[in-house]
Amino acid sequence: MTTEQIFEDTPLYTSVSPTDYTGNSEEWNDVTSHFRNAKEPVKKDMRFYIILCCMFINVFVAALDSTIVATLLPVIADDLQCLPVISWIATSYLLLCAAFQPVFGKFSDIFGRKSVCVFCSVIFSLGCLLCGIGNSFIVLVIGRAISGIGGGGFNTMSAIVLSDLVPLNQRGLYQGYVNIFFGIGSAMGGVFAGFFQKYFNWRLAFIVQVPICLISGILTFLYLNVEKEEEAETVEESLKSKVGKVDFYGSTVLVSSIFILMFAASIGGKNIPFQSIQFIVIVGAGLIGLIHFYYFEKEISNPVIPVKLLKNKTIFWSSLGCWVLSMNTYCILLYVPFFWESVLNLSSYESGVRLIPGSTFAIIGSIGAGLYIKEYKKYKKLLLISTFVNSIGSFLIFLSSNKEKSFYANSLILIPGQFGMTSIITIILIAMISSVNHSEHGLVTSIQYGFRSTGSTLGVSVASAILQSSLRKNLVNNFKDIGNNEDVIQKIIEKALLDTTYAFNKAPEFAKQLIISSYYSACQDVFKFIVFTSLVTVICSFFIEENKL
Repeated sequence: MTTEQIFEDTPLYTSVSPTDYTGNSEEWNDVTSHFRNAKEPVKKDMRFYIILCCMFINVFVAALDSTIVATLLPVIADDLQCLPVISWIATSYLLLCAAFQPVFGKFSDIFGRKSVCVFCSVIFSLGCLLCGIGNSFIVLVIGRAISGIGGGGFNTMSAIVLSDLVPLNQRGLYQGYVNIFFGIGSAMGGVFAGFFQKYFNWRLAFIVQVPICLISGILTFLYLNVEKEEEAETVEESLKSKVGKVDFYGSTVLVSSIFILMFAASIGGKNIPFQSIQFIVIVGAGLIGLIHFYYFEKEISNPVIPVKLLKNKTIFWSSLGCWVLSMNTYCILLYVPFFWESVLNLSSYESGVRLIPGSTFAIIGSIGAGLYIKEYKKYKKLLLISTFVNSIGSFLIFLSSNKEKSFYANSLILIPGQFGMTSIITIILIAMISSVNHSEHGLVTSIQYGFRSTGSTLGVSVASAILQSSLRKNLVNNFKDIGNNEDVIQKIIEKALLDTTYAFNKAPEFAKQLIISSYYSACQDVFKFIVFTSLVTVICSFFIEENKL
């Protein structure tokens, strides 16, 4: 009897003897670990469904906030006069989410599931409240960063709590439910924010999340009880020992390195030239930090990201593919609506509605990939097809020169890319899990989340640097032969850099089309980066091996 036969054919709670198994001892330990980790079926009473709803709500708002600013960037930039640094509103959330997502699992082992879940609800609510009441760019960025900590905890703790509550043979089903709420949250972020911007105020989009998350935290406090008795009796010395196992240093190095690279992307080409010594030093410091992080994580027993598994060919290429795909995805979600609003003069609500068809097909892509793998027990061919579909979608975005406000023309170009993207994400996780022993499934899952989070953060920062550099260059070139007073032209350029609606509302008649053309060209440069990341994803897919499922 092989590992697969035991997993597939043996009832979950039937004892299995080593004499029934023909594999080696290491694989037998994997098999027995599988059955030791299986729980008795949980009683699905009111408490179970309340906690389940709380986890769904938490995942939904975490996903919602990852895309909620997709249609608000121009509005916030105009309101707070912060267009040159507007990417920090998106990346501050993604950065802290990326940094803290891997460590909450260890924290929940130390302090208990309930305590960490309630903490995430409170900290997420606090961040949303700051975003809603803050009157400055700095307060908004701080609020988004605080929300990112809570959002990262929501994503991690939902998976951990479900593992505690649901037996092994049902976890895949309930994780599918979680993915649906994550997909809906990501899809609704733009239109949710656009709705409040159109009928109320963009700040209210953050404030309304506060009572929802606090209610979820209260219900979690009242009804979640998955800790073991021995965990409740933990003494201070044991607690200190466990805290000592948390990789604070690795987390600090990772956050600092990404922060430095994000800072370089934010100021490069605007405040300092790309070829300057200062820019090279800043980028070099960030890269050295990441290299140091890699070698440090290889040597410790409880790494925040288990980088030693990257020696596995499939895990390495899957991680790299996931990294650049996340860059591709978040650049599309943030800068395609930016194009619609700054070039086509659409409202944030109109942009949000145009995101819905692509997001709907994103859900279909994820579910379709799962059903295909379940039916055929293979994934390599589908992976190659999905990466090509995603790259076609990226090319369509780049080639789109439609300056009409057609809902169908704007919406349809997003469908191939979004459909392919979610299919790739699903397949890559399966490929990574199937390339390691059962006991390492959690580790490779954390690797994927780590690469997805850091990729999205860096991708948005790089795209912002491209946009700002290209926009300033295009504005200067377009206005250099106008012949007007240089001081007047310089004021027009500076206003155009700070206000995406300036061309439509306040700019002199002779300058309107020149400003719109500059924004169009700058967005096209960002779309070139989107195409590049899609092509790298295609290349990575060829090196991912087909493993037996």
